[in-house]
Amino acid sequence: MNPGIKVTLIGTASNLILSIIKFVGGIIGNSAAMVADAVHSVSDLLTDVIVLIMLKVGQKPKDEDHPYGHGKAETLGTTVVGFFIISAGIGLAYEAWEIIQSGISRIPEPLAAGAALISIFIKEWLFRYTRSVGEKSNSSLLLANAWHHRSDAISSIAALVGIIGAMLGFPALDPIAATMVAFMIMKVGYELTLGGFRDLMDTALDEKDTRNIQVAIDDVSGVLKSHDLRTRKVGGKILMDVHIQVDSDLTVTEGHEVAERVRRQLIKSYPNTQDVLVHVDGYDDSEVESIYNISRDDVELLLTSILAKTDGKLKKTQLRIHHLKGKNIVELYLHGDSTKTIAETEISLKEIKSDLLKNEHIDGVKLYLEVESNSDYLQK
Repeated sequence: MNPGIKVTLIGTASNLILSIIKFVGGIIGNSAAMVADAVHSVSDLLTDVIVLIMLKVGQKPKDEDHPYGHGKAETLGTTVVGFFIISAGIGLAYEAWEIIQSGISRIPEPLAAGAALISIFIKEWLFRYTRSVGEKSNSSLLLANAWHHRSDAISSIAALVGIIGAMLGFPALDPIAATMVAFMIMKVGYELTLGGFRDLMDTALDEKDTRNIQVAIDDVSGVLKSHDLRTRKVGGKILMDVHIQVDSDLTVTEGHEVAERVRRQLIKSYPNTQDVLVHVDGYDDSEVESIYNISRDDVELLLTSILAKTDGKLKKTQLRIHHLKGKNIVELYLHGDSTKTIAETEISLKEIKSDLLKNEHIDGVKLYLEVESNSDYLQK
């Protein structure tokens, strides 16, 4: 059985038993604080059901309709759990205030104190057990449920203090303790709900983690600098995307290799990373419009007409186009005619360069003359 499912089922069974014990202890033991604590345990039962459902949904593998998986189900479950806790806290605070306003003094019985003690020990054990499983599986939903157990343990402590105080002659302490329990419950619910909303809104990781990730990226060999790092969480997993700047003279495959090193390094350094998308730049395009008004097809078409003037004496073997800082640079490799002199070939090259530069969208031209054809080179 999945550890997350197992620990939640154990929690569900415990909450069912504790709800009965607390209700009996609170009603027979005449304690408002204990009844309030029993209501809290009932809310735990409801949230355990939500946790079970969301865990099963969240652990489904990614599919065609959910390419990033179903991790958001856990985040949604965390948010719903938070709402339930807040609602329970508001209801308990209202009930306790009604008792205080009525002025009715009720002296709790030892049975109520015993129920509180049982709850404290069981809920603290459940907190530690669930937190351990949640940390190992990196599940925000299980961690949220763990803190729900801890909030119940704390509320039982507050209830016990109020019950003992009332038994010692301070009856107002019982409803006051119930009010304190309610506010502690609401605080936990608020924190869980806020965390869930942050993940649902694709909030970035905190500043410290983001800074460490940026340093890890910039330390990868081949990365000149990086920018536009974005992070978000899907369930317990992290998704990242970043722009890296590499040497503009690198080939496409070299740039891809640097990007792959970045991706692998981040996944290695942060095991809960689901995926990293790396965009490769030949320069820092963060402040430069990266849309250019000439394409490779345009240059190819232009070259065809220009090279036709050489009567086939110069043949294109490679064409590289560099889009750098708003400028278009054409890098052309040509295979020459061995019957032509160096001077004649030089004149032809100058004419080709001149014709290319006549195009208003070409800002620079580099020409290279090869001594062997590209096909001969590739066969070696």
